[in-house]
Amino acid sequence: MPTLERSAIFVNESVVPDIYADSTQISTTPYGVTMTLGRTPPHHSGPTPPIAEKLTVVRMSMEHAKVIAMLLRKQLKAFERANGEIPLPPELYTTLGVAKEDWGL
Repeated sequence: MPTLERSAIFVNESVVPDIYADSTQISTTPYGVTMTLGRTPPHHSGPTPPIAEKLTVVRMSMEHAKVIAMLLRKQLKAFERANGEIPLPPELYTTLGVAKEDWGL
């Protein structure tokens, strides 16, 4: 039976951007998922919500997005088991149109 070898992929760390985002816009098409990551201004004041600076756009297939979502959920659930629930403001659920139960507590 032939053995499978994994090839190593080497990435030059000096050219990989290191991004912190606190704003995400997600859209889907029949062919894929697009996520726009942004960062809100640090000292916003005023009657309107702050407008996030667009940092990068990430595009991927539906299949890849599903795997990423599964792995991210697995990592966050493990973190919560070890450290307690990550608290979210109640109004966030309403704004996003999700329920706390969607997390599967």
